[in-house]
Amino acid sequence: MSGLVGPVARVLRYGTGPAARRAAAEEADRLWARGIAARAVFRPEHGGWAVLVLTTPIRKRPRG
Repeated sequence: MSGLVGPVARVLRYGTGPAARRAAAEEADRLWARGIAARAVFRPEHGGWAVLVLTTPIRKRPRG
């Protein structure tokens, strides 16, 4: 999984489509605001859009 800082602790699945993309991005933002490293990604193996919750602490928010 390129672009990830550390191992994935949990996967929150959201499905496909624009609504799933928005929901995943909003959830990742909420988790980051609480100090939990998370990233919204599109991965077919996870059924579309998902939030990957990482086990490593936050160093800085990724761009892009």
